[in-house]
Amino acid sequence: MKPMRLLLACLSLCVALTLPAQELKKPKDAFPESGMATFRLRIKSIPTLRMLINGVPVLMGVDTGCQGAAVLTPRAAARCGITEAFSLPTMGNSGRSESTYGLVDRLQAGEVTWSDFHVAIMPLDGMEIDGLLGADILFGRPFYMDLRNKVMILGKIPDTSGAHEVPCYSRGGHCGVNIEVEGVKVPMIVDSGASKSYMSSLKFRGPTEFRGYLPVATVRSTGLTRVEVCQIKSLRIGGAPLSGVEFIRDDEHNLLGDDFLRAHPIAVDMAARRLWLFEPQVAAKPTDEATK
Repeated sequence: MKPMRLLLACLSLCVALTLPAQELKKPKDAFPESGMATFRLRIKSIPTLRMLINGVPVLMGVDTGCQGAAVLTPRAAARCGITEAFSLPTMGNSGRSESTYGLVDRLQAGEVTWSDFHVAIMPLDGMEIDGLLGADILFGRPFYMDLRNKVMILGKIPDTSGAHEVPCYSRGGHCGVNIEVEGVKVPMIVDSGASKSYMSSLKFRGPTEFRGYLPVATVRSTGLTRVEVCQIKSLRIGGAPLSGVEFIRDDEHNLLGDDFLRAHPIAVDMAARRLWLFEPQVAAKPTDEATK
């Protein structure tokens, strides 16, 4: 079985910067005249996208739970001619550490380019990708994702008249949203880098069902983890029932993962602090695909 949780360690290790954000260059984007671009995703353990970095083909995981613009493995960075420029202290599950950064001249996907920005350089052990595309790029403009139909749209969202609208917020650069678990508000991060959804033992102390041991990959290693599924009686979002998702108990993370995103295509406008849940639908064929 594919790993259920690939990026929880990345979420903590490469994300929580302790120096001011202005130390890092953020991407400058250039969209086509229409202002939008549609991409066909490939689904591995997480959604992936073929792109070009400095003209070199790379396979990037699409990770809404990764703060910053992107992460590259050392091997991919070397292929793309990106050298280590500086390091910054970070704080994660294993304590204080450092993350190394390099400068990307140009990233291209379909008709969209992002230029002159820093990426974190770190190993992604157990993951068959060259890096991760993070929240600064994905939420820089309105964002739409339909994992069932393997479609992502940047720059514009579909007609939301038939969708369920809920408020969202920026939590360290991530898209945060509140759900109700048996009447209690629980803040969640929308994380396409997690193949399952997780709820911390602090937020849900009710009964769980043991589902066995499954392999889980993180940025450090791959190992077995005990799977305990929360037995939740009432689950709502924005006052409406939340279906198609079950939560695995975790020590500290509260994440809406890919099972949630497969059940509900979503649109996010971070500038307006709004999120929309759509009913599963058959998506139109993309008009411009990602770079092969």
